[in-house]
Amino acid sequence: MMISDDSALVAAILDGNVDRFAEVVQRYDRRVRRIIAGATRDADALEELVQQVFYLAFRRLADLKSGNRLEPWLLTIARRCVIEHGRRLRREAVRDAAAARPLSTKTPEPEWIWEEVARLGVRFQEVLELRYREGRSYADIAERLVVPVSTVRGRIYEARRALRARLDGENS
Repeated sequence: MMISDDSALVAAILDGNVDRFAEVVQRYDRRVRRIIAGATRDADALEELVQQVFYLAFRRLADLKSGNRLEPWLLTIARRCVIEHGRRLRREAVRDAAAARPLSTKTPEPEWIWEEVARLGVRFQEVLELRYREGRSYADIAERLVVPVSTVRGRIYEARRALRARLDGENS
């Protein structure tokens, strides 16, 4: 038998009858979905956010001050989940855009840095110039040098270490 009063339902769940939380889901699923569907057209995201709302509600039910405020409390959780989802998507978009953007060559490096790079030897100079002066990707560099991408990564790593050691040695 379903409990019709939200306060009694919350009290029953908090008293240990956690199976009653299914009634909360059944009662408010449609309203929670409506809020989330208004913010996303992605069916997978919708399902994920609905689950997140009810998971958070279950975990935080003891924080609810009054059982008769269950509906507005749940809908607030839904709105906050939607807001956080939007923030997460924006952060990912910014991160993806930054990763896709080639390194800027508009900011000129002091020429003395490239003089130091030239002193490292041709192997290191070549990868550093291709990567940082020309803004090429590791894959482009690997194709140009006819070596695996892992070799390019290793050479750039070693070149940076050698340059750092050289600069630290001169600054000491």
